[in-house]
Amino acid sequence: MPVRILGGAAVAIALAACGGAAEDVAPDATIEVPALRGAPGAIRGSFELTYYWMSAEADFTAPADTAIYDEHGAVLDRVPAKFASALELEGTGRLHDGRTINRADACAGRRVCYHAVDAAHPWGEGVQDRALVPFRTIAVDRTQIAYGTKLYVAELDGVLMPGDPPWGGFVHDGCVVAGDTGARITGAHVDLFAAVKSGYVELDGRLGLRRVTLRDAGARCPS
Repeated sequence: MPVRILGGAAVAIALAACGGAAEDVAPDATIEVPALRGAPGAIRGSFELTYYWMSAEADFTAPADTAIYDEHGAVLDRVPAKFASALELEGTGRLHDGRTINRADACAGRRVCYHAVDAAHPWGEGVQDRALVPFRTIAVDRTQIAYGTKLYVAELDGVLMPGDPPWGGFVHDGCVVAGDTGARITGAHVDLFAAVKSGYVELDGRLGLRRVTLRDAGARCPS
């Protein structure tokens, strides 16, 4: 949370720290400055960085000729074949009718199946029934990083995230949480949930990151 500072003297001190001019401050001025942040914890090492996102049926214009199935083996919907492939890869997707679906853990007679998620998981489900959070959830190899671990990524700190508030359009503080996994996420490799494909394209285009240094969150990410 930001710290609110009241009064001319305090404002002058704050502005001086930010390169401002004290004489421009009204006696009753009110400003906000970022709260002081603690230090991150121990370094975990260098990790490969990739991205994943929610696949959207609306992005595919081909005929809906491919069945996808629910946990009981019944047809959940018919969708374009390329969307079905993207859905299998990403694990979460949004259908034309607005339903968000997630890859299920157990399927009756099918290799891959899905279920609709509830309002508590608007962007889909990660591991341990965790809600995926855009630009905050990372998928990990649990032999490397335990689920639920809070981590700090300096390369994301201070970077404006793509998209619109509340899920995008904010300046990142570098704090993420290990809340998902994937078959292709093995060893020193993390996958950042970028909400939508355009979010990945924009962020990857700006940063061009292929590896990041992970640190334990420590006092840098207290909540």
